[in-house]
Amino acid sequence: MPSRRQFVAAAGSALAALAGCVDGETDPVTAVPTTDRTVRSATETAAEPPETDRPTDTEAPTEDSLAEWSPAWTLETEFGHVLALTRDGTDLYATLSDDGSRSAIAAVDYAAERLRWRTAFEGDAVVTSFLEQGNARDKWGVGVRDGTLYVVTGNTDDYAWTALHALDPATGERRWSFRRERELTVAGVIGDTVVAGGREFFVPESTHDTPEEPLPTAVYGLDAASGSVRWTREFRGVTAGGTAASRVVVGEGDRVTGLDAEGHTLWSASTTDPRAVLAVGDGVVVAAADGEGSTLRAFGSDGKERWRDTRPVEEFLAVGDRLYALGDETVAYDADGDVRWQVDGYSQWPLLAPDGETLYARAAVRANAVDAFSIPGGGRRFRYETPSNNGWPAGATDEMVVAEAITPDLADFTSLYAVDGESGSPMAVYRPTDAVFDVAGVDETAYAAIGDRVVAFERPE
Repeated sequence: MPSRRQFVAAAGSALAALAGCVDGETDPVTAVPTTDRTVRSATETAAEPPETDRPTDTEAPTEDSLAEWSPAWTLETEFGHVLALTRDGTDLYATLSDDGSRSAIAAVDYAAERLRWRTAFEGDAVVTSFLEQGNARDKWGVGVRDGTLYVVTGNTDDYAWTALHALDPATGERRWSFRRERELTVAGVIGDTVVAGGREFFVPESTHDTPEEPLPTAVYGLDAASGSVRWTREFRGVTAGGTAASRVVVGEGDRVTGLDAEGHTLWSASTTDPRAVLAVGDGVVVAAADGEGSTLRAFGSDGKERWRDTRPVEEFLAVGDRLYALGDETVAYDADGDVRWQVDGYSQWPLLAPDGETLYARAAVRANAVDAFSIPGGGRRFRYETPSNNGWPAGATDEMVVAEAITPDLADFTSLYAVDGESGSPMAVYRPTDAVFDVAGVDETAYAAIGDRVVAFERPE
């Protein structure tokens, strides 16, 4: 998993590789029968998408035809890097990091154009410190669950330790910290129990060295109020994990296992190479690698399989009762497995607009475009092709999407394009002189983490 130093050394590239989640293996248990289930194969006819107007493919503008996108304001953080911006409703939190293994989380008061509070930690911020399954783009940031902020920091460069911290979102006060000589990840929260995974560090002897056996991982059930350990389960070789329907679901090499909030095994089923565990409706969908795509299997809280489908998809976004799967197709599933709509063509890196009415994705053969899909009806509303061989949706407000594209001859590394969220027309461009780490939209304003600053952008006139 790349550290902050490695990321900065790569000139702020947003093209991070897929990282692991929670890892482990359970003792053998009996698979729950999957009777009375609905099974859908890839050969069955999917529901036809609704009639839509012909989507707009926006031509790439010439570089001198776009207006300059001027920041509304800029906030200096007094840290070397703003690594991430995490939106929770109308709240905005910044993940800060500095040389010398110093990091912090701060709340951004955008009305006053200042930091409302800042809490510092020992160690670097750790990538994927909160488990957001199914997206191949690694990010730093905080997780917000039930009125608590969760963040992981540590010394992963030396394979030494990490620590999970719980903060009060109103004040930044640290409620508790949980430290281990392992690589910690938050899997989710069930009631008053925080579920975390701790994978054993692997110290390579060379750049291409890999473990001879699957790494062991402990799954911890932590008291949400104090951080004390309520229970621990040992696993090995897990490739996915998460919480769904008041259950902990752990996927390993050939099996997926459901645990209750006390860590007891409830059910288990065989699978192959699970790559994501996603909470959808009142159940869980496990995506397992299958050739060049994935087989999706939905389980109820009792472990009974409800439906399955095989598609050429590799990335996922679960939102309430809807699951979006991306790859050579973009598919929207209902919780019962029905396909609400489907659009052919490559896509990855799903991004949901704050109002939940648009799904954006990186698209096209050259991975240089932004597709906009209408929700809930479906259909591709527009495609904006960036003037670059590499482009993607970096952040969105309700009315615009911010496209980022690699333009090293024109900016420090990437440029930011303001694109109208309805038509897909580019409106303005900003060319930063420092690395762009993240973009998040709150209300009608887009905020960018650029170098050591938080930069605010309003919709261009």
